[in-house]
Amino acid sequence: MNSVLKRFSDVPHWVFLFIIGVLLFIPFLGNAHLFDWDEINFAESAREMLLTHHYRTVQINFQPFYEKPPFFIWLQALSMSYFGVNEFAARIPNAVFGILTMITVYNVGRKYFDKSMGIWWALLFACSVLPQMYFKSGIIDPVFNYFIFLSLYFLFSISIRDDFEPSKMRRKNHRWYMVASALAAGVAVLTKGPVALGIIVMVVTIILLLNRGKLNFSLGDLILWLLVVTLVIAAWLSFEIRANGLTFVHNFIVYQIRLFSTEDAGHGGPFYFHLLAIFLGCFPASVLALDAFRRQPEDTLHQLSLKRWMIVLLVVVLIVFSIVKTKIIHYSSLSYFPVTFLGAYYIYHLTEGRWRWTWRQTLPVAVIGAAFSVAVSGAIWLGAHPDILYQIKADAFATEAMKARVYWTLGDLFVPAGLALGLIAAIALLIKGRSMIGMAFLLLSTCLFTNLSLALIVPRIEKYSQAAMIEFVESKKLEDCYVEVAGFKSYAQLFYKGKQPPGSPQELDGEYILTGPTTKPVYLVTRVDKLPALNFLDRYTELYRKNGFVFLKKK
Repeated sequence: MNSVLKRFSDVPHWVFLFIIGVLLFIPFLGNAHLFDWDEINFAESAREMLLTHHYRTVQINFQPFYEKPPFFIWLQALSMSYFGVNEFAARIPNAVFGILTMITVYNVGRKYFDKSMGIWWALLFACSVLPQMYFKSGIIDPVFNYFIFLSLYFLFSISIRDDFEPSKMRRKNHRWYMVASALAAGVAVLTKGPVALGIIVMVVTIILLLNRGKLNFSLGDLILWLLVVTLVIAAWLSFEIRANGLTFVHNFIVYQIRLFSTEDAGHGGPFYFHLLAIFLGCFPASVLALDAFRRQPEDTLHQLSLKRWMIVLLVVVLIVFSIVKTKIIHYSSLSYFPVTFLGAYYIYHLTEGRWRWTWRQTLPVAVIGAAFSVAVSGAIWLGAHPDILYQIKADAFATEAMKARVYWTLGDLFVPAGLALGLIAAIALLIKGRSMIGMAFLLLSTCLFTNLSLALIVPRIEKYSQAAMIEFVESKKLEDCYVEVAGFKSYAQLFYKGKQPPGSPQELDGEYILTGPTTKPVYLVTRVDKLPALNFLDRYTELYRKNGFVFLKKK
């Protein structure tokens, strides 16, 4: 028995984290349809990239899509070439980066603290609610954020001086860290755009000011960094400019300005939107982070420096995306790195016996945990009593959507009940001073709640929102026809119909297909609340209505 335990103890910790990551992020990836808009948008762009072999530029509906660079779409296209065009293939890149993120933060925590700090950071990142959800999604941000963090980490490694490291080795590592940081920054730009450079520059500038102008960088270092970043971006952009001139650059800049200055696509919100989203969504890391801002005398200079970098990153993300007019919850997801670091920092000192669990942690854990449990329990109870749902006053589309036939039972309440019981046990153990097992209960209950909700509850909630439309589109997949939407924006008719490259320029124009002469059958999907605004319905015959959607066929 002892020999078996010894063999387990000899296994590197990252191997166990890899296994945990696989178990957390990969199961049930294809359990629900991709969600409009972002998930289907990116997956459709990857599908079209494979169909057309046009890998230089992102496209949607076989037209140039100027809102996003291609790196994440390349990853999805590569995944689809192996796993097929489906939900699993669209989401697996983020699952892989979820595992990479766990291993990366473990190594950073282990290097500057010890193994326990690295493990807590990795587990807290994986088990907090929104971080776990976004590693099981098909959106760009997990990859984008990973490379920004990697770039900042290499710059941080340069900024601190190890007096015990030989000077020759230090200079060599210094140069390679600078190149690695620039490469990561360049890939981040190719993933989502130049906002990556803005965040990196802002963080470094603030750190420079806090350090009174002392930051182990020379002018030559900065020139090298900028040169490598430019080369990475130019390696792709030069092909794009050679083919289409400055069209992409111009349209991309216009789009970024619109996001910054207007509430794009109606995604507005108050100034404190992201602060609230991070505090509630990054539970329990956000609650644990509240007490981590105080100074700990036992911390080394390197530990204090890493903590300073993480706090500055959090502040920069909050400021930037609070100013941006478009408020979407995953825009501030880069903050998950500093929030989980600060939460792990608190756990680290708690389990080392330096800090105590107090009411300052008990109260928010209990309140937010109860809010999650009550909200999900209420949703399940309402779903199991559809007669009450039907009486809820809402707009025409929502009223019809709530009539979806979804099978709920009170047995589903075990998901929120499990969270509540787990948190009660965790709080009781932590109050008694059993911090290790108490934290294990806290993370495990939150992790299971999030995973079970994604696996069991989200697919049924989807039936109220978009399932009726996607089922109709999928039913036309083998028919040689057109499926278009009117009155609202969607990419589902492209991805789930499996639209092929157009045979003529007219086929690019959805309005022409809807109103002009065609040789193929034309199906139209709209919503009950959008019908009055459509002025060409006399050309269509209504097939049926379902869950707020109206399905028609051209006469």
